[in-house]
Amino acid sequence: MSTKSQYEIQLDQLLDAWFEELQQMRAHEVLAGDSPANVRARADARLARATQEAGRRRLVAARANAALDRPRSPIAVSIEEARAYIARIIQNTHYTLAARQLEEMPEEEILLLYEQLRELEDQ
Repeated sequence: MSTKSQYEIQLDQLLDAWFEELQQMRAHEVLAGDSPANVRARADARLARATQEAGRRRLVAARANAALDRPRSPIAVSIEEARAYIARIIQNTHYTLAARQLEEMPEEEILLLYEQLRELEDQ
């Protein structure tokens, strides 16, 4: 059984209200002087863009869930190597990292950051 989020419930309510308002409008108000073919083409284009965006969002969510479910192998790198690697990456303009001293970061955080950066490099 799937439960809807608060966002999905609000979106359903908004769409229901728009549909009800649309049903109560006269044809000439709906078309606003435009041809039915043009109105349909714009609606089809909007629907296609919305469908594409929804698919993209589902893919992003699926990738995030897959990454969480993936068993993590232990990192075979020393803290010193991880710090040195992160220090090199900080100099690279392709990545932006918070200006924080590596010496101040806990070891767990350094190893996690190292792993994340390596995953980005692999993509």
